[in-house]
Amino acid sequence: MQAHVNGGAGVDLFGFAGVRADYNITSTAGGGYAVLPKNGAASAMPQLVNFELFKFSDTTVNVEYDEVVQALYVAYFGRAADAGGMRNFQEQLSRLDAPHDIVGINSAYGSNPALRQLIDSFGKSAESDALYPDGVGAFVSAVYKNVLGRSADAEGLAFWSRAIDSGALSQANAALSIMAGALENTSPQGLLDAKRIDNTLAVASDFTLALDRPTEIAGYAGKLAASMVRAMLATVNADSDLGPFQAVIKQMLAVMAGELNAVFGAPPPEHDMAAPLQLLGLAPAGWGDGLA
Repeated sequence: MQAHVNGGAGVDLFGFAGVRADYNITSTAGGGYAVLPKNGAASAMPQLVNFELFKFSDTTVNVEYDEVVQALYVAYFGRAADAGGMRNFQEQLSRLDAPHDIVGINSAYGSNPALRQLIDSFGKSAESDALYPDGVGAFVSAVYKNVLGRSADAEGLAFWSRAIDSGALSQANAALSIMAGALENTSPQGLLDAKRIDNTLAVASDFTLALDRPTEIAGYAGKLAASMVRAMLATVNADSDLGPFQAVIKQMLAVMAGELNAVFGAPPPEHDMAAPLQLLGLAPAGWGDGLA
């Protein structure tokens, strides 16, 4: 059994020898993280619970608000957060002293104007305009797929669409509320939905934490890269074994970084397309970087 080290309350730091790119950081059951050398040494290192900062010789990785930011990205966009978006939202949530869970964020939305403005920024992005050009109904249907992995029932589709159309909810608030409601539902279906959400957020977190090289960070930009991650997350369900996703993530990042193109001598499939879609929280990368 893997040992646990619990940092307890507050913001806690755990230090490592070596540079960030020498380690894999993955989420673990129970809300912790495993930080292991990529060379396979020290495989008995403990699971770290309630540690928010991992310090390496060249940088410090912040995982505070990791789950909240991933929940927002998954619910609204169906994808994992990019490195820049994760960092920006973590900093802003920390400044606001926001709750550390999605149900708490949803509850605070109505009473905290600054938090509300931050959440609503999702609906004002270029990525939102590009993803949801077909109206409120299509947006609600997409959020159901992103969060629950299934189509919206007629009653739910009508309820959330009316709430958005009437101005009672913004699109971002609706996406947040759908996920929070699913997490609070204690029915048998609700428990399955909550497990599916937990698994999806874990895979999304692992993807973002795997962006540990400049070529990978730059490669996760544009419509193709976002759609690849969206398709991966769509395969997650309540019963998924999360272990095999590590190999999938590794291969996807190699594609995004352009490494597989170099191996196979093939040009990026979007090399003749228009400039890539700018992802929320991330400046557009130069066209031709990997597959972005």
